[in-house]
Amino acid sequence: MALELFRQAEARLSRRALRHNLSLIRSRLKESTGLHRARTEIMAVVKADAYGHSIREFLPELLKNGIRSICVASVEEGVLARRLNSKVEILVLGGSFRWPASLIHCLKENRLSLAVSDIASLRSLLRVKEIPIHLKLDTGMNRLGVKEDEWGLALELVRQSNRSLEGFMTHYASAQGSSFQRQVSRFEAALRAFIEAGLCPKKIHSENSAALFSRERLKKGLLSEKANLCRPGLSIYGYLSPPYERFEPGLRPVLSLVARLGLKKRLKKGEAVSYEGLYRAPYDHDIFVFPIGYADGIAKSYAPLLRPRILRAEGRKEKEALRLCGAICMDMIVLRDPAQQQRRVEWVEFWGSDRSNLVSKKLVSPYELNLRIASRIPRLWVN
Repeated sequence: MALELFRQAEARLSRRALRHNLSLIRSRLKESTGLHRARTEIMAVVKADAYGHSIREFLPELLKNGIRSICVASVEEGVLARRLNSKVEILVLGGSFRWPASLIHCLKENRLSLAVSDIASLRSLLRVKEIPIHLKLDTGMNRLGVKEDEWGLALELVRQSNRSLEGFMTHYASAQGSSFQRQVSRFEAALRAFIEAGLCPKKIHSENSAALFSRERLKKGLLSEKANLCRPGLSIYGYLSPPYERFEPGLRPVLSLVARLGLKKRLKKGEAVSYEGLYRAPYDHDIFVFPIGYADGIAKSYAPLLRPRILRAEGRKEKEALRLCGAICMDMIVLRDPAQQQRRVEWVEFWGSDRSNLVSKKLVSPYELNLRIASRIPRLWVN
């Protein structure tokens, strides 16, 4: 039996925004570019609990919208995703560099594909034919992936194993400039070597959200013929990372953080609010107490710069924003109306249905904004 929500603070998820973002991504994938062939499919990145949106809520909606494969960060996330759906294809991007028998069994039992990033792991896992392998190459990120001086060895190990790779992948450190161009060229060169050796992988992918929407001019090469998967993450949820915001294609944030008024109180001139009395009333006015605080993901560092807006019917918002009144608390926040218009306040939105000023002013990364929302805040689909 579901617990009724008595503490009314919630993260509202918009099906309409999700469909819109997926439509924009698919429009970009319809045509061949320097990084993918025409009609490339989406492998949705749902790591870190779907970027804080809740994989339990998000995965069913992705499947309804035609997504057939997903990426997760760890085996543990892969197991959870498999429990949620028995058919979706799941690629584990990392999370372990050692392969005890129990972990091998877990991968096989849950039918998880695995990104392999080093020669030692490749040697070990090529022996386990039940685990589909996506070979990850380091083309310049210098994080995970087989380094360039070992690509020949990786090719030889795959050839000797008498098995085929399910996937072939890399990850771009940037989606602009000469470093991006070099990474693409290196990846294509490695792919060509594998194909010429008769080892063409079934799935070839390198694009994340930034690369997908980048306006960097790339010559059409091998990827424009062979790459058939794209790994969008942040763009599915409605954002691009700061260096690529100028390429903004009209994405819509899926998540809105909202709360319902708990108490309205009258503050008299000279009275202080919250810990240390950081705010003192310059005149008599109302204050509004909401059941949400820094334990819920609103950081103390940017709370003073929040601009919560009063929600009206059908999600419309007031133009004038409320302001923080005193220090934000662990479980509560006090707001005031600087316009003093005696407006009716019930629900407020802290961020979400439009571009948050916290992101636009680079006070918080769009990656972190919703990831920091606590698990005690329910995620609810609203349209």
